Amino acid sequence: MRSFVRWEDGEALWLRRAPLPEAHGSEGLRFPEGDGDRTLLERVAKGDVEREPSVVRARRGSPDDATLERWDRATLLEAWQRGEVLLHPTVPPIAFERPSLDPNEWEVAPNVRMLPVRTATLLPATHTNTFLVGAERLCLIEPAPTDAAERERLVRWIRRAPGKLVAIAITHHHPDHVGAIDLARELGVPLVAHAANADRVRATIDERLDEGDALPLDAITLRAMHTPGHAPGHLCFAEDRSRTTIVGDMVAGVGTILVAPGEGDMREYLASIERLRSDDAHFALPAHGGVLSRPAALYAHYVAHRLAREAKILGALVAHGPATADELLPTAYDDAPKAAWPLAVLSTAAHLEKLALEGRVMREGSRWRVR
Repeated sequence: MRSFVRWEDGEALWLRRAPLPEAHGSEGLRFPEGDGDRTLLERVAKGDVEREPSVVRARRGSPDDATLERWDRATLLEAWQRGEVLLHPTVPPIAFERPSLDPNEWEVAPNVRMLPVRTATLLPATHTNTFLVGAERLCLIEPAPTDAAERERLVRWIRRAPGKLVAIAITHHHPDHVGAIDLARELGVPLVAHAANADRVRATIDERLDEGDALPLDAITLRAMHTPGHAPGHLCFAEDRSRTTIVGDMVAGVGTILVAPGEGDMREYLASIERLRSDDAHFALPAHGGVLSRPAALYAHYVAHRLAREAKILGALVAHGPATADELLPTAYDDAPKAAWPLAVLSTAAHLEKLALEGRVMREGSRWRVR
């Protein structure tokens, strides 16, 4: 547990710069590691304040502390709006008198709120992040939970907001993202998604978004990015003022991303990652895990990692001769625990399908061989 201090001097805030602590997503709200260039401005009240272990504990301090920085509210607000700083969840309610709608929410950019809710997702994650975007007009992105208590928590979160819900949107159709998709009908708002989800969800898509389409929400406009590969109708939502992008299951702050044959396509997935990389957002908000700072570096890592694994799969096929995806695992995934192999075999098959499309391998029945 660390201690942080705020001290008021007229309209000034004394704030401490700190790296982003550990990722959240497995057990609720915690915070992911930063990279030094992006920082977290921490704020707590004067005096002794005790908060939940997942947040902070504060003790008395002095503005003479050399680690504190003096900020005026207007400058801090402008920097936050431009995505130049990431504020600890305790900052906006005090610094800007913005209401906190749930103890575990994080307003990561002005009017872009994130709340992790428990879902039946792939371990190590146990939560899916949901998002409430807008001020007077609100859009809920990722109606994720099936659990009745978590669903009710989501409804309370919406109803506590000062604005009016006008839409519910999904990034894609997977069960840990659409568990409460029927809230659109219950709350009387349209369901917004890419058309490729139409036959994959148990609800009617009322408004369809594709690459470059806009979802206007007062002063905020979300720009849709069609990013297939993990799922055919996967959308990301970019908020350009703060350069913050809701990225769904394209990358993760906890666990990894599965690209499986059938709905998944490794070529499309890698192309979509490169698409996100070229967009050069300041922050990425994944469905699982915490805020990702300077995500372009992470996107480059994802591509390099996938291509390195693909090279191992191809090398294993050359050494083994004609083989099934399962038979390649001991060589292609010799650096991974066997407990991961049931998912690894799906990834292997997805890479083999990509290599086949590129004319480097071919399939003969259930086996693959090098061309």
